[in-house]
Amino acid sequence: MNRLFRILIYLTLFLGAVFIIATVSINYFLKNKLENFIETRLPENIVQSYDDLSIQFFSGSIDISNALVMIKNKTDSLKHTSVRAEKLNISGIHYWDYLVNNQIRIETIRIENPKIVYFKYKFKRTEDTVRKSLLKLYKPILIDKVEINHTNLAIYEKAEDSTVLFAKNLSVAVKHIKLDNSILSQRLPLQFKEYSAKSDSILIKVSPYENLTVKKFKIENKNAIFNNLKLKTKYSRIRLSQIISKERDHYDLFVDELSVHDIDFGFNSKDVFFGKSKLITISSPSLEIFRDKLVADDPTIKPLYSKMLRDLPFDLTVDSLDITNAYINYTEKVKEENSGGSINFSDLNVRISNLSNTYKSPVKTKITIDSDFMEKTPFTAEWDFDVQNPNDKFIFKTDMEALNAEKMNKFTEPNLRVKLEGHTSKTYFTIDGNNEVSTTDMKISFSDFKVTVLSKDRENKNPILSTIANIFIAKDSESKNDYFREGTAEVKRNKSKSYFNFLWISIKNALTKSMTGSQE
Repeated sequence: MNRLFRILIYLTLFLGAVFIIATVSINYFLKNKLENFIETRLPENIVQSYDDLSIQFFSGSIDISNALVMIKNKTDSLKHTSVRAEKLNISGIHYWDYLVNNQIRIETIRIENPKIVYFKYKFKRTEDTVRKSLLKLYKPILIDKVEINHTNLAIYEKAEDSTVLFAKNLSVAVKHIKLDNSILSQRLPLQFKEYSAKSDSILIKVSPYENLTVKKFKIENKNAIFNNLKLKTKYSRIRLSQIISKERDHYDLFVDELSVHDIDFGFNSKDVFFGKSKLITISSPSLEIFRDKLVADDPTIKPLYSKMLRDLPFDLTVDSLDITNAYINYTEKVKEENSGGSINFSDLNVRISNLSNTYKSPVKTKITIDSDFMEKTPFTAEWDFDVQNPNDKFIFKTDMEALNAEKMNKFTEPNLRVKLEGHTSKTYFTIDGNNEVSTTDMKISFSDFKVTVLSKDRENKNPILSTIANIFIAKDSESKNDYFREGTAEVKRNKSKSYFNFLWISIKNALTKSMTGSQE
């Protein structure tokens, strides 16, 4: 028994030693093979380095610490992208699939604390980078899950204010990934089934004048939530007017929460990008818009919204968009001596259906609106248009309740030198328009209406112009409260002005016809 026991012990020690030696040898052999692969198989324009690389053959794992990858242009060797990660772990490598099924199967790839920097202006696109993939794979790769945790991502362009995008503490997880040479050559160079992402903060340069920031966001199960979203002009109102050559709106937008439900995106068979969502909700947005009309006009053509959707370079399909509890304040400055006049909409709720350029006629984009105008005047509106209609035909209908005319003085006094008095009981109008002209039918009931034209200093009344104005404007629609004055006006669109300017001119002309009684 003692001899047999000793034999078993020696055999166990021998096998253990063989196993250890084999493990170390195999790990050493595979490590050399992998290092050789990294050195020789990567494209010449990819430069890499790392502090340590270890392989555990039997567990099927690879660990790389402090990895650095630099990507250069093929033409001038200028480095445009760098990726540095504290740790890269590849686990669950399936050797059977590699040997028998001729594919590489990996359970998890995990990257910790990467810092990614991309200099957009340094990248030079060549003919072979447009459609060809960066890597050439010798076997298809299947990955159950990729996790990239706590990423700092920065994209720069060559300019004084060069940050295009910055994301802090960004984490992304993608499941069921497939890669092969045919997939890598596509516009979206990987196939996957599930994804999730979250981040503490994001900054995006929307234009040379505006930045978009998001305090945090989360995407999971095809649903996304963005919190504390801000779109702001980077300059003050005064400074913006000094640096622009053509008029431009100054924005200050805050959104408490934006949610996107049932997201789908990718490229279709025609290699055209598409984005889909069943529902987008925007909660409690607050928007301040300021326009300095003393700056030169922008003479470029402003397309209507139907044309803007129709001409998008990608397919967009949003079944519904809901905006709740919004506030909008618009200020326009037309006189040097004051800061401008304002109008506002509070408790604004908007429902948009069929926000898309993929629906076919006669399906229409429909918008319903209810809000309080100038704080105390409820109004509702219905607006629809057919995106596929080349004439951009639209219908805009509004029903407005009682309005104290003095509320409009916040806008009319500084901008028009006109002071209003009186009340409107009810106002209806319908604008039937297209890209060329509009016809507006209006019905309005009003009483005790009076117009005062002010002097240039806006402190005193201009008696002559005030008297003339009130000669043409009726004081009351009629003694009966349910009597309406009606007016119809046609307007030719100034295509260098916005859609809302088109609405305003249409309403103004119909209002003039109604109140002067020229079509009573």
